[in-house]
Amino acid sequence: MERDNKNNRLILMPWLMLLIAFYVTAGYLASSALYADKIASEVRHMERIDPEKTEKGKTAPDYQYFNGEQYKSHKVEVGMYVDRIETISTKETLWTVDFYLWFKWAGDDINPGESFHVVDGEILSKPLVRSSSEGENHYALYKVAARITKMFDITRYPLDNHQLTIRVEESDHQWKVLQYVPDFKETTYSSRVNVPGYMIHSSDLVNKPHAYKSSRGDPLAPEAEKAVYTQLTYALGIQRPDWGLYFKMFQGLFAAVGIAFLAFLLAPAAGDRISLGVGAFFAAMANAYINLAELPGIGRVTLTDMVNGIGMVTILLTIFATIISTHIVESKGDVKRARAFDRISLALFIVGFVGVNVAIVVAAAA
Repeated sequence: MERDNKNNRLILMPWLMLLIAFYVTAGYLASSALYADKIASEVRHMERIDPEKTEKGKTAPDYQYFNGEQYKSHKVEVGMYVDRIETISTKETLWTVDFYLWFKWAGDDINPGESFHVVDGEILSKPLVRSSSEGENHYALYKVAARITKMFDITRYPLDNHQLTIRVEESDHQWKVLQYVPDFKETTYSSRVNVPGYMIHSSDLVNKPHAYKSSRGDPLAPEAEKAVYTQLTYALGIQRPDWGLYFKMFQGLFAAVGIAFLAFLLAPAAGDRISLGVGAFFAAMANAYINLAELPGIGRVTLTDMVNGIGMVTILLTIFATIISTHIVESKGDVKRARAFDRISLALFIVGFVGVNVAIVVAAAA
């Protein structure tokens, strides 16, 4: 009897340590990676709307352009009203928007309404809605439809948040000749604006100089001088309103894992136990393929990959547990200890799987 107890402990203890090590390691690595991505995303968003900071990966402007005594720039007041967001696609990395854009300026030697473009986007149309002049003071209102390219950070999808930015930039005149002045009072978005799958939680307006890495071949530019243009950025912060999409995406996986857990309620040597685990594993794989079809192909590991991967490994481990339990019965004939092994394994599986998923959600949620 003492020898049997010792043998059972030799089987049970390494197995329990394996389960605990797997869930602790998976939970720590997944939650820490997702939390780090969330913080990095917040930093990027803040840099984007901070007029004093240059975004990571962007070219810092030469501050010689900001010497007001050397350059007397035209000041153009610019405002924006977002009327509609037609589409947003993380898979196709783009979104489309309709917005009103107005310019107020003095002087007849510039026409900012005819010399702007949308950075990282394509203007589909920009009809002039209204214009007026009173002496040297001019006003022009355009209705712009644009398709904008955006590389969405889907690391935390479907618990992701993003910043949709409309960047309007002067094309003809550099910063030292023309500068935008944001119309903070009138710039806003319509209450009818709806972003499918998201809710708008913030809006910001900023004017920053946009520096290029060269003079772009301008023969009149001084040697080694960068091309710097004024750029107005209107940013809409969006986030998931709830966990509805999360549960819709993974309900198949969670059901498959639950079916795999049901195997522990059957007799230790029942032949159907392996079948339950195998069927659950293929169901989890099918769920993973369906989820991946909604996302662009990227090289990094995402929340979706983590949840699907942990679920499939969990199902594989339940199959191994069935093999161990069956071995205890067939080699020792000890059904009682096999059932005890099943009960302890089931408890650890439930606590570990639920605990890891909760940690992932807490770390990733905005």
